[in-house]
Amino acid sequence: MIFDPHIHSIYSGDAKGTPRQIIKRAIFVGLDAIAIADHDTIQGSRVAEKEAKDFKGIIVVPAMEISTSEGHILALGIQDEIKKGVTPQEAIDKIHEQGGVAIVPHPFVRYREGLFVNVQDLKVDGIETLNSRYIFGYSNWRAKKFAKERNLPMIGSSDAHFIAAIGTCFTQVDSEPNTDDILAAIKKGKTRPRGDRTPLHLILKEVINKKIKRI
Repeated sequence: MIFDPHIHSIYSGDAKGTPRQIIKRAIFVGLDAIAIADHDTIQGSRVAEKEAKDFKGIIVVPAMEISTSEGHILALGIQDEIKKGVTPQEAIDKIHEQGGVAIVPHPFVRYREGLFVNVQDLKVDGIETLNSRYIFGYSNWRAKKFAKERNLPMIGSSDAHFIAAIGTCFTQVDSEPNTDDILAAIKKGKTRPRGDRTPLHLILKEVINKKIKRI
């Protein structure tokens, strides 16, 4: 399965694509499965699950990106929203209570609220070692080194905030085409991160949009 587990929609507030546009793009670039993981809301995933019924050949894994008290955690396979501001371990416990998978996205990246030191003691299910939104890739290198040292499953994702960036990085998952098997395969480490950097002009466009929004 070719899976992009970290995509943002308009429900994140800082992204441009609707769930339907994301699904269409995912199919166009050859993805088998996606997770719309919006900031602190599962609404984008819920809309995407409904929209996906109009299409064939795409799996939508429910997800959200939680802003914990110390950084972001990606929740895959959950059905109930988890409030922001909880501690990282509380978020992970709530994800596991729902049968979900907890991934640390873009670790060690301070300006993107990535978890760093404290991630060493967390019972996470995987590390995002290939995030396409990078300039030089040092944080990805450090994340990969960290994952190898602790024998943690490695994930690749686009972290797309624009339609054109979907699928730039992704995860090859050795699983059957359904959500439960995808999640089980991730936990077992049957994953392989793949892909390239988001085009630089899209990264710059996102930075400019965020600055305009703050102003």
